[in-house]
Amino acid sequence: MFNHQSVKSLSALIIAIVSALLFDELAVLFVATVALLIIWVFAIAYTKASAPTVIVGNVLALVCTLTLFLTIGISELVNLFIAMLLQANCLKLLIAEKPRQIKSIVLVNFFISSCVFLFYHSLPVTLLVLFLFLLNITALYLLTNRKIIKQSGARAFKLLLLSLPITCVLFLFLPKLPAFWRMPSLSTAQVGLSESVNPFNISDLTKSDKLAFRAVVPDNIAAPYYWRTMVHEEFDGRSWNIVDSADLKLRNSALKKAGREIKIYHEQTSLNWLPTLYAGSSSTGNIFTTVDGGLYRVNPNNQKFTYDITEIDFADDLTSSKRRLNLTLPQDINTQSVALASQLKAQSTSTEQFIQLLSRYYTQQQFSYTLKPPIYTGNNSIDEFMFGEKQGFCGHYASSSAFIFRAAGIPARVVSGYLGGEASNSAKYLSVYQYDAHAWTEVWLPSKGWVKFDATAFVEPERLYGSLSQLDNTRDDFEENIGVGLTALSDIAVFNELRLYLEQLDYQWTAWVLSFDNEAQNKLLKELIKETSALKIAVIVMSLIGLFLVSFLVIKLWQRRTQIDDPVAAYLIALEHFAKGKNLARGNGETVAHFLTRLCEHFPNNKTDLMSFLSLYSRHRYGEKTLTKAQTKMLKRNVNNIKYKRQL
Repeated sequence: MFNHQSVKSLSALIIAIVSALLFDELAVLFVATVALLIIWVFAIAYTKASAPTVIVGNVLALVCTLTLFLTIGISELVNLFIAMLLQANCLKLLIAEKPRQIKSIVLVNFFISSCVFLFYHSLPVTLLVLFLFLLNITALYLLTNRKIIKQSGARAFKLLLLSLPITCVLFLFLPKLPAFWRMPSLSTAQVGLSESVNPFNISDLTKSDKLAFRAVVPDNIAAPYYWRTMVHEEFDGRSWNIVDSADLKLRNSALKKAGREIKIYHEQTSLNWLPTLYAGSSSTGNIFTTVDGGLYRVNPNNQKFTYDITEIDFADDLTSSKRRLNLTLPQDINTQSVALASQLKAQSTSTEQFIQLLSRYYTQQQFSYTLKPPIYTGNNSIDEFMFGEKQGFCGHYASSSAFIFRAAGIPARVVSGYLGGEASNSAKYLSVYQYDAHAWTEVWLPSKGWVKFDATAFVEPERLYGSLSQLDNTRDDFEENIGVGLTALSDIAVFNELRLYLEQLDYQWTAWVLSFDNEAQNKLLKELIKETSALKIAVIVMSLIGLFLVSFLVIKLWQRRTQIDDPVAAYLIALEHFAKGKNLARGNGETVAHFLTRLCEHFPNNKTDLMSFLSLYSRHRYGEKTLTKAQTKMLKRNVNNIKYKRQL
């Protein structure tokens, strides 16, 4: 009888770990339901709790299914599918008793463990999934070989080690096929930015310490780093929105490279718009330059990806229709701000002078930068901010400035993206997080085109450099928003060093493994064989796989060389090694019968197998009769039961 309770416990542990990893993707009530089912599985395995009857099981399945659909719904199909697998395996664990039933649960757990890669690709998650595979292979060994967990785990670990070389070969040389399907869009909260921006949206980003992207920036580009992502030109009184024509592709004839290049390692995102420091083009597939000089990605698939940016000579043109769009304001709102615009307009003789006067207004009127601003709910929210509390973050300043510029007859728009980034210890790349999201204003100057105006620079100039997490004035609010984590504890030297070290490891993993695409593979192959061809690739792959398989076969044959000559003697030697490990070594001149009888006294639970072994050994050794194939298998089974059966 195999140890089915150990197998079910390992399977339940795997489901629990996967559910915890996917906590953010699954509903809280569903995860709680899975947790209760897992606790019931462990209670059945290690207490006197009973399994549910057929009727109870069916009712429980119905209730769990209703909970699943009510909490997750059918809009997130991938999440729903994974949740159904988790729930089905939990319910099956409650009632499974036969080996075939439990084996199906173990096999499904391989797929469940792999589903984690649909959402996360970091190095720690990869190592954790390998650990889940180790647990699952251990469960398979327990099913098929009746070994204890320690022995089965050791064999599973060896199997994983043997699989790593062939895995590396396939990773390096197997052609990278395009995805057959893509993940549905992530929610706005996960992505970090939205195509519709109002002053109350971006504050939510300080609650997320997820990485947005990493950037390798050349030394000739100095801070501050404004990662321009989306341009919002349509204003409805509260929100700034992207116009329908924003995703039009810039003609290739207008793409004239200017020299500077940046490499971006981007995290999962469902947004089509990509961050860039300047108007640029990209040689990465499915990415093109828009009419506003931004970058647009076609068919995002919510996977990590890498792209390059090359600066281009870009001259925007303000057509009459675009001028009207960037001067349009709703009527009869924010009258005080309109009056301020008229006042500053009367005092200035040029747009440049108007910009200076507005900058001086922000500086002299004691505005403050905060991550916890008051709530402005009225139709005149800009007036409430500009002439009331005067406390806000980037969204407040960007929206208010664009409104005042338009009220003064100066074309203006809001731009959203990210500001700054945290430099690595090696200073080779910047890490930009979701809480680094930022908004600013672009103003049209006839002589220069669209120029950046960021009121944050006058209110909180330190925000322009580094990351929001490094800003001292808002440190308390930042830590309160982020909550418990290494980022919030970065002011403690030990935790900050640990965080930076883990960041460095994850960067290397992203740069060398996750970014190993067709281009990188072709480059590697060209370096190895100078000329890439399908035939040469196939020969290299098959040769390396063949070499691995031949080496594996030679090792196995060498390990079994004694068994081929005399399997009965080999099994006796195995028993002697087992006894020696238990400090019960066979003495010099001690007969086999006395040796096995002595073992029976120390291992009464194995007496049946020991006596069976003695009978078969005596038949072969003294009866001078060759054992049949079935008897040899019985001898092997006796030895395995003696070596691995748990001693009570």
